[in-house]
Amino acid sequence: MTQRELADRTGRPGQKISEIINGKKSITYDTALELEKVLGIPAHFWVNLEASYQLSKARLREKSQLEEQEAWLEFFPVRELRARDYIPRTRDKRETVAALLRFFGVASFSALRERQEALLQYRITPKTKVSLGALWAWLQVGDIEAGEIDTAPYNERQFLNALGEIRGLTSEQAEVFFPRMRDLCASAGVAFAVIKEFPKSGANGVARWISTDKALIQLSTRRRWTDIFWFSFYHEAKHVLDRQKKRAFVNGINDDPNAEAAADRFAEDLLIPPHEWAAFVESGAWSHPGVSDFARRVGIHPGIVVGRLQHEGLVGYASLNDLRRKFVWSND
Repeated sequence: MTQRELADRTGRPGQKISEIINGKKSITYDTALELEKVLGIPAHFWVNLEASYQLSKARLREKSQLEEQEAWLEFFPVRELRARDYIPRTRDKRETVAALLRFFGVASFSALRERQEALLQYRITPKTKVSLGALWAWLQVGDIEAGEIDTAPYNERQFLNALGEIRGLTSEQAEVFFPRMRDLCASAGVAFAVIKEFPKSGANGVARWISTDKALIQLSTRRRWTDIFWFSFYHEAKHVLDRQKKRAFVNGINDDPNAEAAADRFAEDLLIPPHEWAAFVESGAWSHPGVSDFARRVGIHPGIVVGRLQHEGLVGYASLNDLRRKFVWSND
């Protein structure tokens, strides 16, 4: 059948039929019904054929777009993501680009960049050796793990109670305190995760909101020392309590000195009550027995006391380190 005859039979202009046959016009539902009458082939066949054709064209466009985005492979820690099985091991660059987009749950890297810039809202100074690609990957792993943690709706009072109970766990080993700590946080609407650092990610920890009633505190495995780990946790807890839900606070590279100073004070005062600390500093009893006795009296691990003494310059950074503990995490 010629195009002219088909046009005559369907009652459509010859130019319209020519455009359909040459892929310049789509087959509409009305056209499909007309073709069904003229050719005896069901309308759903033509509709499905059109849909398949349009999908194939979209995949070809996507293939071209993936090739254009291959430059982003240098931006992200691809080798590390493969080693941790977050993306497949393949030499095909287009497949790797597609896998990265699936990992981040975005359609394009430009969309990812806009999303991250809106969330993080801070500048990294030129002297800071931070890879944004590594930081974004580390944050995304935290999002993935947070999604697997069931939490109650956020409750500030319950979270404050949880923070007090968690403080009593500071002298326990990680295998004891971690599951209990995670459960206490979850019961108050806060997911807690310790994520292995990505090289050059630069973050010690981060606090952010996953949804309107679920927060996340994410710490890096680089914070292995007892004092630094617990200080970082309570530092991030303060950011959660401040409930600034439209941004993330990344400890280590943020540029909001007021918020960071407030979080530091909160962590210091919750771990060691100010009046207790003032009396201890005045006593000058900073020997092994003195630190151990003080830590026992206020109910915290002695390594936290040592870290505070070192940070405030009351003892050298080489002093009393045998009272500090270094954690080994299961995901190291």
